[in-house]
Amino acid sequence: MQMATQRGQLRLAATFIIALTLGSLLPQATLGQDAQTPEQKGSSSQIEGVVADLKQRGAALEELSQKVGENPDGAAAMIEKEVSDQRARYRRDIAKLVELVLSAEDAGARAAQGRTTASKLLQQDARAMREKLEETGRESVALVDAATKVSPDEAQKARGELSRKLSTSTRLIKYLDTNIDQQEMLGLDVKADIEYLVSHLKIRADVTSGVLQSTKQEIDEIATRAGADTDAEAQKLLASLKKQRDALAESQRANVQLMDEYGLETAQLRQGIIVATGKLSQDIFNKEVVSGLLDSWLEDAADWLRSNGASLIFELLAFVLVLFAFFLAARVGRGLMRRAIDRSKLDVSSLARDFFIKMTGRLILLFGFIIAIAQLGVEVAPLLAGLGIAGFIIGFALQDTLSNFASGMMILVYRPFDVGDAVEAGGVTGKVYKMNLVSTMVLTFDNQLLVVPNKQIWGGVIRNITHQDKRRVDMTFGIGYSDDIPKAEKVLAEIVADNEKVLKDPEPVIRLHQLGDSSVDFIVRPWAKTEEYWDVYWDVTREVKRRFDEEGISIPFPQRDVHIYREDARDEEA
Repeated sequence: MQMATQRGQLRLAATFIIALTLGSLLPQATLGQDAQTPEQKGSSSQIEGVVADLKQRGAALEELSQKVGENPDGAAAMIEKEVSDQRARYRRDIAKLVELVLSAEDAGARAAQGRTTASKLLQQDARAMREKLEETGRESVALVDAATKVSPDEAQKARGELSRKLSTSTRLIKYLDTNIDQQEMLGLDVKADIEYLVSHLKIRADVTSGVLQSTKQEIDEIATRAGADTDAEAQKLLASLKKQRDALAESQRANVQLMDEYGLETAQLRQGIIVATGKLSQDIFNKEVVSGLLDSWLEDAADWLRSNGASLIFELLAFVLVLFAFFLAARVGRGLMRRAIDRSKLDVSSLARDFFIKMTGRLILLFGFIIAIAQLGVEVAPLLAGLGIAGFIIGFALQDTLSNFASGMMILVYRPFDVGDAVEAGGVTGKVYKMNLVSTMVLTFDNQLLVVPNKQIWGGVIRNITHQDKRRVDMTFGIGYSDDIPKAEKVLAEIVADNEKVLKDPEPVIRLHQLGDSSVDFIVRPWAKTEEYWDVYWDVTREVKRRFDEEGISIPFPQRDVHIYREDARDEEA
């Protein structure tokens, strides 16, 4: 293949040398022997200079082409690059010669010699480019075919070589288009060249479109396999194919640009570029392109529905039915769990009861959702793995919430209080209104609803005021130091004994407790039902005040003695 490339380059160089030789055999461009103006003489001199420069470029190309043949290995690639650069300069000199000839003729000078030279060089260059395009096209097709039949490493090399061939072919097409324009400027017949270019563009665009679409399909297949099994070789092959796809797309864009210049239809080719690369361009604003893309997508969707519609409907129906069945199962499960807890002899808190009932329903629904998803063809194992990773990330982000959840679980297990209990916890006092695993709602005695995080409750002292069915009512009453102590003690005992809400067991305790600063203090400690605590407290306190007044027993208040001393007479006289 390399030898074929080198032969093509040598043949092209030989063509340029022949052109230069033919140009050198012709008489140098003159404007005639008649008297010429200074401007005309200057134009003639410039034309002669450009022709001389073209001869020099031709000689340089011949020498470089010989070096390519003498160095068939690695050095040849570097020399070929230099040949390409020299050839580009050579074509720029031809273009300059055409401009000078036209400028001279516009100035009224005769430049027949220069026109003849420029015409021959353009025609020979066009012929050489057509030959090179044919050779490059054959080599590109061979490389595409070879990339599918050799080892992965060799296929990657073939794709790299194909990218270079496509780049060379694109440059040649552009050069040929420019060459045709220059021939037209000189008035030459370019009908055959235009017919060749148009024909070549159509064939090249069709072939490139086919290879581009097949490359896209191969990329999609490998990408799907690499997604499930990230193989290094697969990734390497994928990168090589994407590079080939980009080179093909760039070549196709060049085809489209030239085809537009010659009035050829390119909407379908533009659609192919967008579909193959997945990248939107300014072509998306073209009505024909957009219409074609929509039609293509709708057609693909219709084909897919015709092929998969029945199975899709069955899968959706199965999905809905499975969800509905497990929804009913969740309701039944919650009811069974509720009845099991109610009939159980276990002393279960309201929080634990609600937790087990709700979790039963949610677990059934979750299990049903996983089964329903599987009916749609979704792989359950990767989904569960993804949920696990997502759960870890969410858990890390919601550390405080999880801490409250953990505290709620501890409250669920150890049951320090239940709904309806009066508690003092988390810095608040009130009646537990509602509980969940994250927070506890407490209704204060003045009817305010407080939401307390479980972490704050579990992390401090919890005082359950109404946990026991009996409570001791602690009261203290004082009498004066001059009052009758046995009488006061008897009155207090009668008051407690006469109160119907005071329990007989345990027995009330009435004792002289301490001698205070202003009073002799008795402690009165009757027992009452928890729900009647305040009734006993208020009734006994009221009755003590009434009976003490009847019995003439004083209830002292704090007193302080103040002693006043007068200054003696001697101090007054002084």
